[in-house]
Amino acid sequence: MWRRYHAAMMRTLVIGPANDAQIRMYAAAVEALVACENATKPGAPMGDVFDAHACIFDSHGLFHARLNACDYGMGAAYNLIWVDFPMFYEGNPLLMEPGNVFFMHMILMDTETGLAMCWGHSVLLQEDGVERLSQRPLDLVTC
Repeated sequence: MWRRYHAAMMRTLVIGPANDAQIRMYAAAVEALVACENATKPGAPMGDVFDAHACIFDSHGLFHARLNACDYGMGAAYNLIWVDFPMFYEGNPLLMEPGNVFFMHMILMDTETGLAMCWGHSVLLQEDGVERLSQRPLDLVTC
């Protein structure tokens, strides 16, 4: 059977050389993204994915810069809000199932430094884990 999925992705482009804070935020965002992929399992509650996200950012000292949600389901058709709720948030008991498509986004907004970092892409949940739908590398991009 032929299926087509939307392969959304989000990347922060750094203009000029990346400074130490940007590199630190980038490393934390990619680590959190991979941790969220690993926590996305059939039959597991969506809250487990948020916990993976929060654990990584908190361990990097970025609690103050992270959001209170990290991913959301993607619907089969475009609608006015393009997000197929629910989102991944602390304690969300909704169980994930094979065939679900999620957009995972690791967003840091650090008001202390005035910097932000956003990293994400869409995944398809299968019986044995997730398949990344975007084939773009997770490298830091500077211009």
